Amino acid sequence: MHQKKSMQKSFIVNVFLVIFKLISGFVFNSSALIADGVHSMSDLLSDIFVLLGIRHSVKPADDDHPFGHGKFEYVLSLFLGISIIVIAYNLGKNVILGFNEATTIPSYLSLIVILIVVVIKLYLARYLIRRGKELDSEIIRATGQESLRDDISSGVVFVGVISVFVGEFFNIEFLTKGDKVSSIIIALFIVRIGIKIIWDAIQSLQGRTVKNEICGFYKDIIDAVPGVIKVDLLDMIAYGPYYQAIVEIQVKADITVKAGHDIANNVFEKLLENEKICHVSVHVNPEE
Repeated sequence: MHQKKSMQKSFIVNVFLVIFKLISGFVFNSSALIADGVHSMSDLLSDIFVLLGIRHSVKPADDDHPFGHGKFEYVLSLFLGISIIVIAYNLGKNVILGFNEATTIPSYLSLIVILIVVVIKLYLARYLIRRGKELDSEIIRATGQESLRDDISSGVVFVGVISVFVGEFFNIEFLTKGDKVSSIIIALFIVRIGIKIIWDAIQSLQGRTVKNEICGFYKDIIDAVPGVIKVDLLDMIAYGPYYQAIVEIQVKADITVKAGHDIANNVFEKLLENEKICHVSVHVNPEE
C-alpha cells in the first residue's frame, strides 16, 4: 500500500534524526539539541502509531465491524496525543528543575548538526506533503506538515545555542541560559502538537465530512452512470483512510421499480470500484 511505504520512509528518517540529535546533544553538551531529539522522538512515535493505524484500518469489514476498521486510526491518534504530552511534561519539568544549575557551554559543532537536521527535515516534510496530496491521505499530509513545523523547533535550538555563545563571549549571564530556554519552548511546542492531535482525533471520531473537491470527483462518476438524471445529494464522511458515501440520485419517473433499482445498483458498484470507498448507500428519487 502506498500510504504504508511513505510512512516507512518517514519512520527510517526519524529514527536517524532521533539518534543523531540525542548523540550530538550529549557529545556537544547542548540541552536544547537533546530536547529537539525528544521532539523528533514524538515524530517517530507518531510514525509508529500511523503505521499501526494503517495496518489495522485496512482490514476488511466483518460481522462486528460492517463498515470496516477505519476509525481505529483515530483511537491510536488519541493515545499518541496523550503520550506526546507526557513526554513534553517530563522534558519541561527536568529543564525547569535544573534551570539555575551552572550552564555547560555547547560545542560550536552543534550548530552544524542543527543545520544538517533542518535540511533533512525540510526534505522529508516536502516529500510527505506531496505524497499526501497524491494519495489523498489526510494522515500523511498532516505528518508532513508536522515535520515542517519541526524545523521551527530546530530554528529555536539554533537561536538558543547562538545566544549561549554570545553570552559567554560578552559575559552576559542570562544569555547563557538560552540553551535551556530553547528546551522549555520546544517542550511547549510538543504540548501544542499533542493537544492538536487529540482535538483532530475527537473531531474525526464524531464524523468529519470529506472536502468539496473530493466530493465533486465522485459526483462526476455518479453523473456518468447511464440512467442518472441528476445527483440530488452526496454526503461523504471520512472513515479512517476510507470514505462512506450517502447518495440520492434522480431517475425518470415513468420507469419500473426494477429499472430504478438497477440504476442505483450500477451507482453502488461504480463507487465501490474505488479503493477509497468502504460503504455506499443509494436512494432513488423520481424526476421532478
